[in-house]
Amino acid sequence: MSLIWKISNVGQATYLPEAPTTRQERRAILFVSGVWLAFLAWTVIGLLDSTASIPIQVAAWAALAAFPLVYLRGFLHPDILPHRSRHLSTLIYTAALIVLGLITAQATPTAIINIVPYLMAQWIFNHRLFTGITAVVVLFFAAVGVVAVANFDDYANWFLASVGSPAIIMIFIRISIEMSATQQERAEQLRLAQQREELASTVHDVLGHSLTTITVKVQLAQRLLATDVNAAKTELADIETLARRSLSEVRATVTDLQHPDLAEQLDQAANALTAAELSFHRPEALPRLTLVQQQIFAWVIREAVTNVIRHAKSTTCTISIRANGEQRRLRVDDDGAGISDTDPKNHHGLAGLYRRVVSAGGSFEIIRLEPGTRLEVIL
Repeated sequence: MSLIWKISNVGQATYLPEAPTTRQERRAILFVSGVWLAFLAWTVIGLLDSTASIPIQVAAWAALAAFPLVYLRGFLHPDILPHRSRHLSTLIYTAALIVLGLITAQATPTAIINIVPYLMAQWIFNHRLFTGITAVVVLFFAAVGVVAVANFDDYANWFLASVGSPAIIMIFIRISIEMSATQQERAEQLRLAQQREELASTVHDVLGHSLTTITVKVQLAQRLLATDVNAAKTELADIETLARRSLSEVRATVTDLQHPDLAEQLDQAANALTAAELSFHRPEALPRLTLVQQQIFAWVIREAVTNVIRHAKSTTCTISIRANGEQRRLRVDDDGAGISDTDPKNHHGLAGLYRRVVSAGGSFEIIRLEPGTRLEVIL
């Protein structure tokens, strides 16, 4: 049974496991799910001892050979009908496994019970917790009914070990991973809350200092109006400059507080680059990303695309987001004039992004290309 999956639909009561998308995730699914196929050895022993006719035995062996392929595919591709509910896809997999079990049971009757834990796994590890547990309970009592109706007297002694124990183990594993995923989500939300608090503090500091200075200068200008008009005009000009600068700083900080959506930011980048008559290449599909990764990548893309349009003098911009194990890598490439200083801390717009990426445990690098520039972030 599979113990590894990805989580989606953050913020809902429970989580819906996603299909694996990377080669590493697929290998993990095949290994962890495939280990449990060793318990089909009981069915193999039953077939070896079978006294059924040769055609029936051949069909049973063929069905047994097909069973692992269908079972593992249920984890690798849980949504065979992508535009329909996953429940329907799992029902199709369940029906296929039951048919294979029935064919095998013609040669060794208890095979129909041996497949029950694999049916349970399809439901509990491919659906939300409530749906999975409900399906496990239904399948368990259905197996009890089959044992009673089919008079598997010898099998009754092994029923709890072969069906009951796997059911209990799967439920505990599913609950454990559900709790782990919840803790991970809460940790990400805490990190985002800390970022909001930091940004809110920045807004407070900017406004507090600026408004205090403006108030003092307004009071001074009022006093100077009666004695030195030119000096008063100078103070008023300073007040206007300070107000404009403060407004710019507040706007920049509030923009950070908005937490842009990654998909939306990619769409906005496409619109901006197209309007600037630049060719744009974007990722066709996004790998699984945490909340923090999504939002930091969105901030980086916004700033990087702005710099490409304003300063790069390029004709093409390419954005890629790829998985590298548990890490995610964002690259923004252009074929422009290049950059002389590759230290992000020396660039006003990139310095804040650099601090944000580093605080999230990532790396931020500017790389010279021939021609152009690459901005790379790894989280």
